[in-house]
Amino acid sequence: MEYFQLKLLNSLSRIRYSYFKELVIISIFFLFVGCSSLRNIEIETASFPEYPISDDIQSLALLNRSMNSQFTNISSDSLEKIFIRQKMVMDTVFRDSIAADTVIHVTARELYNSGRFDVVIPKEYNINRNDDRIIINPLDVNAIQRLCKAYDVNGVLVLEGFDEQINSNYDYLPLSAGGGFEGTIDLNYKSEWRLYRPDSNKPAIRFQIGDSIFWKSSNYDLNNLYSQLPRTKEALIGGGIASGIKMANYIAPKWIKRIRYYFMTNNNDIDRAVPLIKENKWEEAAAIWTKYAAIDSKRIRSKVEFNLALAAEMNGDLNLAIEWGLKSFKTNYSTAAEEYLKILDFSRKAKQKESKERY
Repeated sequence: MEYFQLKLLNSLSRIRYSYFKELVIISIFFLFVGCSSLRNIEIETASFPEYPISDDIQSLALLNRSMNSQFTNISSDSLEKIFIRQKMVMDTVFRDSIAADTVIHVTARELYNSGRFDVVIPKEYNINRNDDRIIINPLDVNAIQRLCKAYDVNGVLVLEGFDEQINSNYDYLPLSAGGGFEGTIDLNYKSEWRLYRPDSNKPAIRFQIGDSIFWKSSNYDLNNLYSQLPRTKEALIGGGIASGIKMANYIAPKWIKRIRYYFMTNNNDIDRAVPLIKENKWEEAAAIWTKYAAIDSKRIRSKVEFNLALAAEMNGDLNLAIEWGLKSFKTNYSTAAEEYLKILDFSRKAKQKESKERY
């Protein structure tokens, strides 16, 4: 990008923009421009994950190596009998195989739904273990290479460790607090992951996840209170769901609805592109606008260039979007182009996080 463009971008991006500020900025310039040719459209853009994964990994196989000899699958009824015998007071660590299976399936679903990864759960996705260790050594790179070849994937995401702790308590409420009973369940979950690649020069990336879920209720009748709170097995599975969602959010983008603007030109040939963008056909729309990107009228050309910036953003090319935005800005200044360039530059800086390596 030429020096003038970089200098202009730097001057336009001195303020850091959050999503809220972005909406305010767009609304303000829309009101002040007062241009009847400016239209809005709702789009979906990706929010960048906390730990972006490099583009060499497009597909993943998910395996469960967490279930050591301490894991059990106690039935829901049996867990409730234990719970009742302990007078509904519990402070216990669980390693539940159904909850661990839930972690794998929820993570796979969330990763796939993000659109970032293709995901495979092998038929035999549990790696058998007879030890009682919580954290184990990484898998050998040769084993990863075989797995990647067998399942035609770029990497292997492995749940290496998983456990949950339930703290529950049922108390009488004093009359000053209304009387009756109060019950609480606090579930803490921890999971350990490694993301492997079939390259000996790229060691496994390790993820440690921990969080909690809390339930609280009160009732005059103890039986009714008991029915209002989750059963022990349900709570454990809930922890597995939460853990899977959190792991996926670490490495996969989430899609957020946002507002963008485009220009009508009042030229029927050029504006044929507008119905296409409403059908999410951005490449086809860009092909039409590109034909008129050198039109003599600076006023119309600037609008076409602005629209091409939007099309480039929607097609995933932020650098091209900035180039078209700068052309629009220079061809015929508009507040719309100035503010849109700030938004694009903020997105560009966020995108740079994807190059961060965590080896």
